[in-house]
Amino acid sequence: MSNPSTRTSAALTDFPAGGRPLARHVRMLAWLLRGFYFGRVRVVGTQQAAFGRRLIVSSHRNGAIDGYNVLRGFPGAQGLVSIQLLRHPCLRWLFDGLVVVRDKDRARFGALRHTFGSPIDAGCAQLRAGGNLVVFPEGSSEWGFRPLPYQRGAARIATTLLAEGRTPQVIPLGLHYREPDRFRSQVELLQGEPVELPARSADETERAWQGRTHEAIAAALDEVSVNCPDPEAFASARAHAAAAADAGLSYALAFIDAQQRLRAGQRLPPPPVTAKPHRWPWDWLAVAAFMLLAGPVLLAGWLAGCRADARNTVSFFRMVGGLAAALPWLPCLLLASWRWPLPMLALWVLAAAGWWRWPRVMHRGNG
Repeated sequence: MSNPSTRTSAALTDFPAGGRPLARHVRMLAWLLRGFYFGRVRVVGTQQAAFGRRLIVSSHRNGAIDGYNVLRGFPGAQGLVSIQLLRHPCLRWLFDGLVVVRDKDRARFGALRHTFGSPIDAGCAQLRAGGNLVVFPEGSSEWGFRPLPYQRGAARIATTLLAEGRTPQVIPLGLHYREPDRFRSQVELLQGEPVELPARSADETERAWQGRTHEAIAAALDEVSVNCPDPEAFASARAHAAAAADAGLSYALAFIDAQQRLRAGQRLPPPPVTAKPHRWPWDWLAVAAFMLLAGPVLLAGWLAGCRADARNTVSFFRMVGGLAAALPWLPCLLLASWRWPLPMLALWVLAAAGWWRWPRVMHRGNG
C-alpha cells in the first residue's frame, strides 16, 4: 500500500486542465430527476459565467438534492465527497465528486487513485486547474429558520490560493425551496455578488487572516440565503415570498426582501395582488392520467419519503424510491405503447399535461 504523501502527490499531478469533470451519468441523472420532481428550477440574482476557477459557497437546505440543484446554475461543478459514500454501489451511481479519504479510513480502503487526504487539498487542486468547486459551509442540511454554523473550509481554500498568487472568484449561492418536500415545488438559486476577499496584513497571522476571510464569506452567504431571527419571521417571510411568486415575481428575491425587513424590525408591505389561477376544464382529467401512468413511481416515492427522518430529506428519499420503481416500470410502459400505440399515445399526451399542470391543480398555499 502506498503511503499518504505518495497518494496525495499522485492525485495532484494527475489533475487535468480545467479541473476534474463531473461524471456524465451524474449530470444526466441530476437533469432528469431535477426536471421531473421539481416544478421549476431557475437562477436569479447576479448572473455569473458557469466555468473558470469559481468557488461556489452554497446554503444547504434540502439534503443531497441540493447538489443536483446547484448544477442548474453551474453545470459540471465538482464537490467534495467522502470515500465512504462512494463505496456503496447504489450511491456511487447517484453521486460523483473529488474523493477524500481520511487517514483512519486508508487502512480499510487501501491504495486508491485520484483520492485526497484533505478536502482542502482536493478543493485547491480543482480550482488551480481552472475548474468550479461547490462547497456547503454548513456541512449538513436542515430545514430551519437560520443556517447551521459555517465551517472554515471555504476560507482555508481561498486563502491557500491567495497565498499562491491566485485569486479565486467566490460566489455565494442561496437555495430557496418554496416547499422542500412537495412534488413539483418551485426552486430558485439566488446568486450574490462575488465576495471581496481581504488581503493579508503584513503582521497578521494566517489564522487571523482565515478568520477575516471566513467572516466575509459568511456575511455574503447570509445575504442570499435563509437567515431569519426566529421561526415566526421565517414563516412570515415564506408566506410573503409565496404570494409574490403567485403574482409572477421571484420567490427568492421576495423572501430576502421580507427577511431583511423583519430583521430590521419593519412591517412587511401588503402582499402583491394575485390573479386567480387559471384552471382548464380538463385539469383533473390530465392529473388523473399522469397518476395512472406514473402510479407505481409515485407510490414508491411516497412510501420511501415516509421513511425520511426530517423534512429536508423527504425529497431525496422520494427520488431514490421513485427511481427504483421507474427502472422496471418504464419498460412495461414502452411495451404497452408498442402493443396499443394510439390509446397509449393519447394517455402519454394527457399525462404530460397533468405533470405540467400539477402545481396549479394540487398545490394549495404555501403549506
